[in-house]
Amino acid sequence: MPPLLANYYLTYKCNSRCTYCDIPIKPVNIPIKESAPELIIENLAALKRLGVKVVDFTGGEPLIYRHLVQILRAAKDMGFIVSLANTGTLYPRVAKEIAGLVDDLKFSLSTTDPEAYAAERGIDGYAKVIESIKLAQSLGEKPSIISTATPQSLPGMEKVVKLAQELGIIMYLQPVFDYCENETLRADGIEQIKRLAKYDNVDVNWAFMQFYLDGGNQISKPRCRAVSAVVVISPDDHLLLPCYHMHDERLKIQHENGRSNLDELWRSPPVQEKRKKEGSWDFCQGCTIWCYFEPSFYWPPDRYFFLHMKSKALWAKQVARMKVEESTGFKLGRRLVPAIEAPSVIVPSVSGPAAAASDGGIPVSISRETAAK
Repeated sequence: MPPLLANYYLTYKCNSRCTYCDIPIKPVNIPIKESAPELIIENLAALKRLGVKVVDFTGGEPLIYRHLVQILRAAKDMGFIVSLANTGTLYPRVAKEIAGLVDDLKFSLSTTDPEAYAAERGIDGYAKVIESIKLAQSLGEKPSIISTATPQSLPGMEKVVKLAQELGIIMYLQPVFDYCENETLRADGIEQIKRLAKYDNVDVNWAFMQFYLDGGNQISKPRCRAVSAVVVISPDDHLLLPCYHMHDERLKIQHENGRSNLDELWRSPPVQEKRKKEGSWDFCQGCTIWCYFEPSFYWPPDRYFFLHMKSKALWAKQVARMKVEESTGFKLGRRLVPAIEAPSVIVPSVSGPAAAASDGGIPVSISRETAAK
């Protein structure tokens, strides 16, 4: 069975400094250079030969990569499902160029409080994220929000749900995972996420919720399929094993006469031996790094598999409802967040081409993925 997903790190650089992510400041990452676009395109062709269906371009902040448009166009031309997660703070500068090239355009946002956003992200960028989402909508995109629930951000997460409902977009809500000394949620925090999942426009993965409560990956009976289900590529053209977050091996990808050996490298005996051990190393114990478990839950058919299928069905139902509402104007079985206190700040509406998609500004109240990356 071929891997389903490629996590392609275009860069480790980022203009944000999120409290739960160390990618741009990790000493070993700082000197790493980005690859030339020709090499990335050759790797995409190798991923296609390997049978990969989805390519998630990530970072760092992938919009920093200078040749992003060329890479996204190549990926679309090869028939990949293209995913791109970004902070939203740099999106306006490339929005028109990448319009139509991304199937799953995600903006990272976990608070509606500009001060809390600055504390969590290290930059004053909340208004820019809202501008970016509206701009994407005006260009015909279907953006979504990724919200990382930390002990600090979870108390205000209901306001993010309300924001997603006002914008008419899906909000992917997930707990922060145990990485770079993150403070993780307790059982009551997971129950809070489950409560929020009952509202419209909120998507959670029920398999991961249960997995999180069960203590994560157990090396005695590993559930992680980080090597089998995911191909992880670094900015400097290495295959990372078993994953980015816990890699203990970097295999250099070779290029000759315009062809990458990435597919041959993945099928090689050393990598397949590594595949047999996935999820069983000491550092895999208790792991809840979401990047690898979402594709891991597609197989084998255990309780996580069935909860995963439930999540996909609920997501499809949400998307279908939103499409019907958008095309007919009718509101179907709405489960809205109750009214929240009067707003004390107004996010300015987008000027120019996005203005047509704006209702004049989204009111939010002033009141801390993905490391989720």
